[in-house]
Amino acid sequence: MSEYGHVPKDNLLRTQTRRPLTELERAVIERLLDSPFPGSRELLAQLRHTAVDGGCGCGCATINLSVDRSRATPAPVISAAPVSADISSGDTYAGVVLLVDGGFLSCLEAYSIGEPVRNLPPAHVIRPRPAR
Repeated sequence: MSEYGHVPKDNLLRTQTRRPLTELERAVIERLLDSPFPGSRELLAQLRHTAVDGGCGCGCATINLSVDRSRATPAPVISAAPVSADISSGDTYAGVVLLVDGGFLSCLEAYSIGEPVRNLPPAHVIRPRPAR
């Protein structure tokens, strides 16, 4: 999936550094939240109070999210994985899923069968699927 947008490549940076969301990470999350589902508006409002708090050590594009809970309202989601999207390319089956813990954004997980998803796709190619 190397044709997808740039995210930091250094595994140490990904797994240990607390940092702001990149423009691409923010755009992907906004795109996932663009599809209406219970709690989507509250999760979208949490983004301005959200930082990246590390990621997966394998080098994939998964990031852990940390919301300043003193400045945000929990979302009334019906699932810990309220929205996902396929990002498959060629022979690789892959996707992203937004995870929520206690009503707060907790992870943007990039998953695949085969090679890890090392870079997130541009937000405009994502087709969100809310949980039902």
